[in-house]
Amino acid sequence: MVFSIPFILLLFTVIILHLPDLSSILLPLLRSSTTPSSPPPSSISSSSTFKRLQTKYLIAYLLAVTADWLQGPYVYALYTYYGYPKRDIGILYIAGFASSAIFGTFIASLADTYGRKLLILVFCVTYTLSCLVKHFKQFEMLLLGRILGGIAYSILFSVFESWLAHEHLSTQLSTKSLSEIFGKAQFWNSVLAICAGQISGTTAAYFGKVAPFDLSAVVLIVTAIYVYKYWSENYGDRTTSAHLSLCNAAKTMKQQPRLILIGLVQSCFESALYTFTFLWTPLLQERFESLIIPLTNESLGIENAASLNNLDQEIPHGLVFSSYMACMMIGSKIYSKSVSLNSNFSTSLVLLITLISGMLSFCIAALSHSLHVVHYAFLVFEISCGIYFPAISTLRSTKVPSEQRAAMLSLYRVPLNVLVVVILIIDWSNNTVCIICAVLMGIGVVCQGILWMLELKESKTTIVDSRQNGNLENENVK
Repeated sequence: MVFSIPFILLLFTVIILHLPDLSSILLPLLRSSTTPSSPPPSSISSSSTFKRLQTKYLIAYLLAVTADWLQGPYVYALYTYYGYPKRDIGILYIAGFASSAIFGTFIASLADTYGRKLLILVFCVTYTLSCLVKHFKQFEMLLLGRILGGIAYSILFSVFESWLAHEHLSTQLSTKSLSEIFGKAQFWNSVLAICAGQISGTTAAYFGKVAPFDLSAVVLIVTAIYVYKYWSENYGDRTTSAHLSLCNAAKTMKQQPRLILIGLVQSCFESALYTFTFLWTPLLQERFESLIIPLTNESLGIENAASLNNLDQEIPHGLVFSSYMACMMIGSKIYSKSVSLNSNFSTSLVLLITLISGMLSFCIAALSHSLHVVHYAFLVFEISCGIYFPAISTLRSTKVPSEQRAAMLSLYRVPLNVLVVVILIIDWSNNTVCIICAVLMGIGVVCQGILWMLELKESKTTIVDSRQNGNLENENVK
């Protein structure tokens, strides 16, 4: 009941939020073909250029994240199945994040010089190899797989966005259209996460725990074929080497403190998010056991205490995960609706509210001993995640220089991965980790607050300048 009722309510909310979208698809099908229909009102979505760009990006990106989601539920389970203890599994996870910080940063930055399309094909090959080595039980082979996976992760979360931002800039579409694409990408990412979890579970049940990785490899091959056939190549600064590209990106960040603030916001939020993926299971389990065992003892009595062993003492992981994905869908829909309904939409303000919400969620989870309160706090955090990803992508695409985008996005991921590695290495309690996540969110709030104030100052300056220019024009007319 603790987990099922929120999930049902969340599912109902998702359906209600998407009724307008469903009706826009179904109503034309129900109309008679002989009845002439009036042309739809013009909008950014009616642009053929916009639709082509959106379709190209979403198909490739969603195939790539589907391949990632297919693996997710069975990485830890496979290592356990192979007989590795928790300590060795921790080393494998740390190797993945360290690889992303060290090797992934350099390799992803090559996209500006050698092409974003080429690097995405490298991503497909690298991640496919990472899946295939899961067939080997040797620790060294599994370690190689984690290193390859870390490199692929850096490419996935920097080069795809760099390709889209460059194509968007070349087509001269509005920033609003870019926000719409990122919003849809985040929504369908959440949908596919739920579906991929069910598919990988069924696949593992019938064919073994390594089967989801084989299925992921097939999806990655399809992704490579699609990108190779339908994507055009684009570049950043082709005149510089990868090392120089990273140096130039670092120099640009030093010259423009705003870019450093954006990087800090990303590092703080996403390091807390990645830590959360390791945190929610043990923390909810801890609160669940503190709730269920006393209640069971009271209701059954000492004479029936033996029946306690027959009760399910584990939280329903699948239901909780699906609830979190539903919350991310709600968050992405809130962002998309905000963009479409508000012409004066401020991405910086939305990010500030999102970070405050995340900070409060972790504070509540750390201070409360109630399972219900902690679960609801995490649900709110997941809604914040659904808003955060399209918002930060939009902010980066409008502020980060196009010729250095892949290199700069790679640099942004370095402190993120380092923070996660440090948190994983030190054996802190669940509450302590929760407090650390709240502190990281607090630092993000400060950085994003500064960005928002800078944006307000610039908008006020623009208004004053436009009024002065208007007064000069009126005087010239007189």
